[in-house]
Amino acid sequence: MKRKNIILAILPIIIAIFALQSCTKTDSTTFTIHNAFTEPATTSPVVRPDGTVLFTGTTVNLTWTSENKDNNAVSWNVYFGEDASPALFKSGLAAQTIAVPVEDGKTYNWKVEIADGKGVKTTSEVYSFIAVNGKNPEIHIDLTVSTDVKTAIGLDKTADQVVDLRFLVIKKSDLSIVATVDDGNANEAYGDLGTLPDGEYLLGVDIFSTINAGDFNKALNLSLSLQFDQLGMIDKKLDFPNVMTNANPCKLYRTYLANVKKVGAVYTITSAVSFLTPPVTTWKGTDDAYPSEITTTLNCTSTSMKGLGFGWMLDYWGEIITSGGTLAYTVSGTTITIPLQKYCKTTWNGAAQPEYSISGTGTIDNSGATPVWTIKYDFIQSGKSILTKANGVPLGYLQAVIHQ
Repeated sequence: MKRKNIILAILPIIIAIFALQSCTKTDSTTFTIHNAFTEPATTSPVVRPDGTVLFTGTTVNLTWTSENKDNNAVSWNVYFGEDASPALFKSGLAAQTIAVPVEDGKTYNWKVEIADGKGVKTTSEVYSFIAVNGKNPEIHIDLTVSTDVKTAIGLDKTADQVVDLRFLVIKKSDLSIVATVDDGNANEAYGDLGTLPDGEYLLGVDIFSTINAGDFNKALNLSLSLQFDQLGMIDKKLDFPNVMTNANPCKLYRTYLANVKKVGAVYTITSAVSFLTPPVTTWKGTDDAYPSEITTTLNCTSTSMKGLGFGWMLDYWGEIITSGGTLAYTVSGTTITIPLQKYCKTTWNGAAQPEYSISGTGTIDNSGATPVWTIKYDFIQSGKSILTKANGVPLGYLQAVIHQ
């Protein structure tokens, strides 16, 4: 009985040993783990924050990194092109770099795919960039304009309906105009700055024409803006509030807005407001028996003269000019004409005098180093000439002989 109990006690142990040996023999197959390539990551080209890549020549290098612990054979497929889902560009590539053709201003997408020796595939995300030629990328300039036409004269019109501006690119060294843009509007655009030689340029405007609002017409304020866009490099706006008016619609008046220094594809842009106005010419010589105080200038509609007869009026006639003293004249060939027109107001012993008008003619002698003008003129008051023998002027007119 005792032996039987011992046998029964060890029997489960023997069964367990046989069972363990049987399990080990059945699961003896060896499993091999294949390591896939890590997801490819781009190392070049370097994409700028605005999505652009600068290049020279005709290609851009695509380079990426990816690792595999098993050192399996490498066979890359490269997908590249302008489509959002780029087409296969190169298959079976061993190196992790390739040069691809690009053109200035175009957007490209690319990705890579690897299949290791065991057929395990790994694909990168789709990368994107805008190719920009780093040697001479285009720069675009947009001129935009706003006016106060509605508040000034009550007309609801756009800037393009109010004024026609010419956009000017001017060589700073000699103020010669190298480019003019006039599309018949206030707003203009220019894209050829990159084609100009290196140097400094002024960007300015003048007025070709402006609105004619009849009896409601008056000078309107013009606010201008310049927007500079150079893909991958410059995104800059300069504002010029109320920088000019539309009072002078002709080439004699010019408003400079900005200075641009160009060195290759690099542009230094600064705000630089200044104005070009017709020069005032000071004339030497005599005006009757007095030193000349005469100046002349041009405007968009006429030529004007100031100071004629000032010395005589004050010293000989004894009257003080309180307003006026500027007249309009015309020149045809060598003939000067001063049409009859209101001229000035005066006081004598503190009392206001009737307003004076003036008229006259003259000749121009261009034979010398500088022009010589001889002008004969008359003052008219209350419809009558004051230059009579009774007033001590034997010739009945005053004469100015002036030169520059």
